[in-house]
Parts: sequence; C-alpha cells; structure tokens
Amino acid sequence: MPTKKVVQDIVPGERRSIRKITIEQNTDDAQPAPKTTRRKLVRPIEVEDINEEEILEQIQSKKTTKAKKVSTGSFKYLVGFIVILVAIVLIGIALSLSYSKAVVTITPKVANFNVNGTFTAKKSSATSTEDLTYDMITVSNSLTQNIPATKGPSIQTKAKGVAVIYNNYSASSQSLVAGTRLAGSNGLIYRTTSTVSVPGKKTPATGIAVNIVADQAGDNYNLKATDAKENFTLPGYKGTEKYSGFYGRLKMDLIGGFLGNRMSIDASAKKSAMAAMQTTLKTQLISKLEQNIPKGSTLYDNAYTIEFDTPEPTMKNDSSADVVVKGIAYGAIFKADPLIKFIAGKEIQKFPSDTYTIVGDKTLAFKILNAKDFSPKKGTPLIFTLQGPIAITGTFFEDKLKNELEGIKLKDSNAIFAKYSSITNAYALITPFWLRSFPNSVDKIVIEYKH
Repeated sequence: MPTKKVVQDIVPGERRSIRKITIEQNTDDAQPAPKTTRRKLVRPIEVEDINEEEILEQIQSKKTTKAKKVSTGSFKYLVGFIVILVAIVLIGIALSLSYSKAVVTITPKVANFNVNGTFTAKKSSATSTEDLTYDMITVSNSLTQNIPATKGPSIQTKAKGVAVIYNNYSASSQSLVAGTRLAGSNGLIYRTTSTVSVPGKKTPATGIAVNIVADQAGDNYNLKATDAKENFTLPGYKGTEKYSGFYGRLKMDLIGGFLGNRMSIDASAKKSAMAAMQTTLKTQLISKLEQNIPKGSTLYDNAYTIEFDTPEPTMKNDSSADVVVKGIAYGAIFKADPLIKFIAGKEIQKFPSDTYTIVGDKTLAFKILNAKDFSPKKGTPLIFTLQGPIAITGTFFEDKLKNELEGIKLKDSNAIFAKYSSITNAYALITPFWLRSFPNSVDKIVIEYKH
C-alpha cells in the first residue's frame, strides 16, 4: 500500500492538478456559529494519491469508445440510407415500366382525284373479269287497301300459262295429245291445249313449249313462274318407267283464274287507290333494297327497276273489296373495289391490294343514260355517268404493326414502318421519356392517325 501523506506537507508544482483543490471539513455540527470570533480549526484530510497518467488514459479510452460507437452508428445510418435509396430507385423503375406507354402517330398514304366519265357495266354472270360489272338484288312487297264496291255477276275463269315438256326417258321423240294432264306439286291439274312432239333425250335437255290451262276455275290455280319451285309430273304415265322420265316446267305465269262474283268498283276510286299504293310501295321497296345491299357494295340512285302487279280485287263483303298491289324491285349494285379499280385507273395502283379505304364513292353523282332500255331482271347493259371527288386512304393491320413494335428499341422502329407501303410517315413517343424501347405489351402501344 502507498505511503499516506498529509496535504499540508505537499508543495504542488505549477502544473494544474486535482491536488490544488483545497478540501476543508468543519468539525462543528450544523449549529449557528457564536457571535464571538473563533479560529477555524482545519484538520488535514488524508487523500489517496491519484495517478495522473491513468486518469488521462481512462478519459482517452472513453473518448475512443464513444467515437467507435458514433462511427458504428453512422455506418448503420449510411447503409440504411443506401438501402432505402436503392429500393426507391427500383420501385421507380418498376412503376415507370408498369405505366410505360408508346403513342405511334401514323400519316397514311392518301390519293385524291375527281371522277368524271361515262361507263358501261354488264351483268356479272354474262361478262368477263376485265369488264365493269354489276350484280342484281331483288326484293318484293305488297299492299292491300279496302275500297267501296258492289257485288257483280258470278264469273268462272280458268288460269292459263305456258309450260315446257322434257323427255328424259329415251332418245326417241314422244307425242303428247291435247288434253295431256300435268300435275303440280300442290296436286292441282293442268292440261295441254294442243298436241306436241317432245324431242328425245339430249344434253343439255331440250323440251317443247306448250300452252296449258287449269283443269278447273279459281284463282288458286294462278301461279307465277318464279314461284314454281318444282316440276310438273305427267299422271298418265304413273306406274310406268315413263313417269320419272317425262316432266314439265312452268315457263310463263298461270294467270286469269277466278271463281266468284266480280266486284263492281268505281273506276276513279280504283285508279286513285292504285296510284297511292304504288307510290307508297315504291318507297318501301327502295328502302328494302338499301337494307339488303351486301357489305362493300353500292346501290346508286335510280339504278333499279320496279314492276307492279295488280290482281283482280277480291270481295271483302257485300259493300267493299280489297285492292292489292304487288311490287318487285330489281337493283343493280356495284362492288366498291372493282368499281374504283376500273374508274380510278393508275391512282389505285399506288396502293397494294386490299390495303386502302375509299371515301366518296357512295356519294358520286350517278345518272343512267339508258333508263328506258335498262332492266336488271333481263340483265341488259347499264350505261351511266359518274361525277365527284374520291379519296383513297392507305390502311394496314394495326395488330400486326403492334406485334412487330412490341419490345423493340426505338431506333429500330423505322425499319418496321418502312415495310408498310400504305404509310407515308410515322413517329413514336414513349413515356417515361428515359425509356428507349417500346413496351413489352401490345396493350400499351396506341396508334393514332394524322391526316
């Protein structure tokens, strides 16, 4: 143990030390000091000797430990900051990819020109592919109107028409006497009015025309040739091989059949009713024609003919009769693509096949020059004029273009656009702006047009 020293015995040097502290201890209790002056008694206190170097080392050690703690804490904060920063960057990249978008602006190829010329079109079934052609569509409708009438005399008339008899039985001709029966698919019987010789079996089939008359009176025997879907049979041959070898076809309408009282109708009232019904029926037929135009075809104004049929009025009651008007409309329609190729000449050759749209072809001024002679039903040629502007715009398959752009670099897109001859110019805007490639999803590629 070190030797104890008394404080008063130590004479400290000039260097600062904790030994310069004077410690006094009052031996008196905490009593108020007497008013009389007394000398304080200072008693030396024994203080253990303190090594100055050791204290400095302890202080330095504490500072080093604290510095290490501070350094370790700062490093942890730095690492945490870097981790957060990287996470933010990754999230930003993910969000930018998630909300990326490419807008492709296309300027299509366009050709504008005016049509002004006279053209001739033939029915498609009777012409070559080099000619301008038209197709025919047919619609029908009827109207009935009740008008005042009085009961007239009883009348019985038989329907009359023309049929063609064919021999598919043998190469030899076959004679059929007047009065030979022909049976319709509905069981009604008609008879030939003269004796004929049916030619032998030939290819193609060759028959003989003969007048026929209904076996009995009545309007139920009336029949249009266009409605006769099945052949006549010859009941006289039933039970023999000739029954399946001979047949007839209706060539001209069976008309004139009537059984009953003719109605007596005021002529002016009938004429007025017929005119009004035909006007209304014409409007309805034209509307039906327009509704039945195939996609990609055009029906121009007046490129149609209408035929009206007015059967005999039928008795409704003792004071009125039903007047019927039937109408059939035949329309000449043009397929847009062949028509434009024919009238546009070299302009249409600027576009690849089927990669363009046509604007204005349906609104061209159309005029028939042979209206009196034209009949779509008969297939006569149609001579007409067309005037007006037309615009041809290049098109392409958007899905195909999107699939080719999907995921490629922006700089490589020009090579893709160059493959489409129907495109004049194209550029792409990709967001966010720092992305240099198209999105990896076609749903994020939007195509817009600039005209």
